Amino acid sequence: MSDPYNKPQEDQEADLLPVFEWIGNGFKNLGRGIANLFKAIIHGILLFFVFLQRNIILIGVFVLIGLGLGYYMDQQVKDKYSALVRVEPNFNSVTQLISNVKYYNALVEEGVYDKLAKELDITTVEAENLSGFYIEPSYNDTELLKEYDELARRSDTMALENFSFEGFKEAKREIDYQYYEITASSKDRATLVEIIDDLVKVEVNAAIKGAKQSTLENTEFDIKALNYQLQELDSLISGYQKAITAQDIPVNAGTTLYLGDQKPSDALTQLFDEKRIVLAQLNELRETKYLNEDTVNIQSQFITRGTIEKKHLKLKYLLVFFGLGLLIAIIPTIWKFLKNYPDSQQTA
Repeated sequence: MSDPYNKPQEDQEADLLPVFEWIGNGFKNLGRGIANLFKAIIHGILLFFVFLQRNIILIGVFVLIGLGLGYYMDQQVKDKYSALVRVEPNFNSVTQLISNVKYYNALVEEGVYDKLAKELDITTVEAENLSGFYIEPSYNDTELLKEYDELARRSDTMALENFSFEGFKEAKREIDYQYYEITASSKDRATLVEIIDDLVKVEVNAAIKGAKQSTLENTEFDIKALNYQLQELDSLISGYQKAITAQDIPVNAGTTLYLGDQKPSDALTQLFDEKRIVLAQLNELRETKYLNEDTVNIQSQFITRGTIEKKHLKLKYLLVFFGLGLLIAIIPTIWKFLKNYPDSQQTA
């Protein structure tokens, strides 16, 4: 006698069989598709090698031309010198600095060396050795993050909710960076050494002069105020030290001072801490004063033979002429295909 309770379970197992068959067929088709894809890729690679074999002479000639031209251009670059100067413009002078560098480069491109020589205070012969001037912002994420942190401290918290660090970087304009890199190239190293100071020089107009004077005067006032505060702290420390010396204090009492009510006081320690803070502020203000004495500060500079960045001219020219050789070699094949295409369509 059959058990009626086992029939629903057998029916469910029977219903699941097509599902498992469908899943199995899906995996088989997926595996077959992947295998066909790899076969097509390998077949394409083999056809490409066959194409190279049939056109090896033409493509080889173009590769040799590219290597030769790349070697020649590389030698030309090595005969030049490049100077990289990292600067920090002050008092909103960055616009004028960028304009000056682009103007010098325009004079080089136009071959107006007499005017360039006058601008950079060199001879016309030395100016003819110059081959280009370029300027671009110099920054890294650490420096930008510091600027963003300073902005966040000055701004309202609600205003920064929709202004992320990535948005801050994207919103910066060419004139909004703190540091810039100026690149100059010349056939003569001595000419680069001579022009660096004049290259970063900007004309001090009324706006720059006013901003510079205001900054220096405010800094000088703050330095005088802190010096006065430092003198007052020294007087207080001296008074406390005399008071401690006059009292009969145990050796282990340290800098604790017992006043008239016999309660311990750490006032002397606080005074020394305050003096340390004032000295640190004075150091920062003096550094600010020295950095603002020039309209444009030169942070670093160096001169090297060749270019600052490796251009890999040999590899670039090799790849360009290799691609050009492929293009010329494939033109007959494309032409033959286009010529036979209408006949193949009519036959179909």
